[in-house]
Amino acid sequence: MKKLLAILLTLAMVAAFAACGSKTEDETTTTEPTSEDVVTTEAPTESTEAPEDDTTEAPEDDTTEAEESKKDDEKKEDKTKEDEKKEKEKETEFNSTDIAEVVKFYNAARKATNPAPKGHQTMALSGDITGDGFIGALLQVLQPAAKSALEKNSKDTDWIPGHDHDDILVSDVKSAKATTKNGVTTVEMTFKDQTDGPDTSKGPVERGISTLGSIDSALSELGAEITEGRDTVKLTYTDAYLKATIKDGKITGGTWHYLVKIFVGNAKGKLGISITLKNLKAAVDYKVVI
Repeated sequence: MKKLLAILLTLAMVAAFAACGSKTEDETTTTEPTSEDVVTTEAPTESTEAPEDDTTEAPEDDTTEAEESKKDDEKKEDKTKEDEKKEKEKETEFNSTDIAEVVKFYNAARKATNPAPKGHQTMALSGDITGDGFIGALLQVLQPAAKSALEKNSKDTDWIPGHDHDDILVSDVKSAKATTKNGVTTVEMTFKDQTDGPDTSKGPVERGISTLGSIDSALSELGAEITEGRDTVKLTYTDAYLKATIKDGKITGGTWHYLVKIFVGNAKGKLGISITLKNLKAAVDYKVVI
């Protein structure tokens, strides 16, 4: 029995040593491949990251450069168009206070404007019609008839005011100015006064705006006529001016104005009835607006 126990104990000890040896060998074997595995794992990681960086970043840079290049081209194109626009505006721009330059510019535009834009002419009595003695009181009574006659001569227009065949002269003008904004030039001119006898003359107002014509035409606007003493008549045109807008060399709108003062020294005439006119005074305001 003791011998059997000894043998079993011996076998157990041998088995124990064998187990320890196996465990040590296993630990050694396991540790060595783990170290190798770490090295093997890290290497491919570096290899994987490199191509990712190359593949991803290259197209991004190319796309950005292309977009920036396109934007630069668009900016250059826009700048070129803007420069061309400014250059064109500069060519048509006209700013001046030189009377000769402004008159030349306006004369050319007036000739080029055909057909003329539609407008409206108005004629109105400015103040009262006056005269000496009995005629003064009579004229006060007849004044409504004169106003009515002027209203009938307020009408639509399809012409540019001014003499059809004569240009405005530099000597006709007191002041002139031209200013351009957004492609539209505004011309302003004031004219020297013009004084006529019973018949009209070619003066500053006639050339720049046109006049009522002879005294017969002027008085007909008031519903009157002269039968004797025409030589005592005087017509004075004052406060004559124009303000016109011009685009692409043609008149597109504006205002033309004057005030004509009528004086009859001593004459016979008709104003509804036959009367003697002495120191008759009247004024008519004339305006065309387009």
